[in-house]
Amino acid sequence: MRATKITKKRVADHFAYSVWKYALLIVLAAFGWNLIYSVTVYKPPADKKLDIYMVTYAMAGDAIDRLDQMASPAFPDLEAINFLHIAMNDMDDYYANIQLSTYIGAREGDVYLMPGERFRAYASGGLFAPLGDAIADGTIRLGEIDAQSGMMELTDDETGERLPAAIYGIPASRLYGLLELGIDNRDLWIGVTMYSQNIPNALKMVDWLIDSFTEEKPDWLTELEAAQPGVREADDPLPSY
Repeated sequence: MRATKITKKRVADHFAYSVWKYALLIVLAAFGWNLIYSVTVYKPPADKKLDIYMVTYAMAGDAIDRLDQMASPAFPDLEAINFLHIAMNDMDDYYANIQLSTYIGAREGDVYLMPGERFRAYASGGLFAPLGDAIADGTIRLGEIDAQSGMMELTDDETGERLPAAIYGIPASRLYGLLELGIDNRDLWIGVTMYSQNIPNALKMVDWLIDSFTEEKPDWLTELEAAQPGVREADDPLPSY
């Protein structure tokens, strides 16, 4: 049997006609590696991690890293604290709303910060857990925050009966420290998801956010609001950004 002589032309022809095979092989290899990694990589159990979704107009580029560094010492028993940002330019932002509904539909997130309009819509649908007991026993310390505006009456999906009024969210209206992270706090609300598998630490995170970022309104913001009555986070970014 005579061996086929290897020439430059044969090699070139081989790759010309078989390049798709190599491309497919590379894609399959990458897919296989990602699949193996996703299956085998260690994932902390639900009671050892917290996911905090921040649905805001804007956020400083280093805000997530700064939040991670600030929060970690307060939660030494957790293996992972994940702050995630969903940029919602306005209430009609199609992409942001799809993102938000997808995450919630997948039952992701233990704590959410989101604009009031979206918060009330999701709260009325039963997304958030009542916080009254945690406030009463001091797990969530409100300070001078008035949470009564977070009081809502929901309807039981099965019976259609009105449920007793309860507090489902905390207004971030006094958390002016968030401005230093590029986050306009004035119409943000904080809630704990009903499906969270780490409710104790989620409640503690709400308390931590209040304790860490409650500050007096800065003078420059008072002056801005006086000069531009009705300015909100959905308008042009604040000068501090």
